[in-house]
Amino acid sequence: MLQLSVFAKQVISRGRNSVRPRYMSVINLSDGEAADKFQKINPKNVLYFTAQWCGPCRTIGPIVEDLSKTYESVAFGKVDVDVNSEAAMKYQISAVPTFIFFDGETETSKFSGADPAQLETQVKSLMDK
Repeated sequence: MLQLSVFAKQVISRGRNSVRPRYMSVINLSDGEAADKFQKINPKNVLYFTAQWCGPCRTIGPIVEDLSKTYESVAFGKVDVDVNSEAAMKYQISAVPTFIFFDGETETSKFSGADPAQLETQVKSLMDK
């Protein structure tokens, strides 16, 4: 049986243009196609590349979750480089955690490291574009 997300159900019941999406959590992107679609359909988005074995990734993970709730107009997608190596190769990820910021389909910035202040600064900058 097909499972629809809450957002999908809202779109179907109210019509596509009447629903304003709310991004209140980080979305796990399990393959290259999911990462591409996520990046294309979300006007302002952050791809967060991580790995389960990465200590700094585990440290910054809860901060990413908090930012996704604080900055609802920015979508946050999480890519585990061991699960989704296709996306990691496409975006040339050589270290984790790495964050890539997009305005539409245009990459606006990218950085590696678990720096909460830099992450929030970049999110705010993305919102101002």
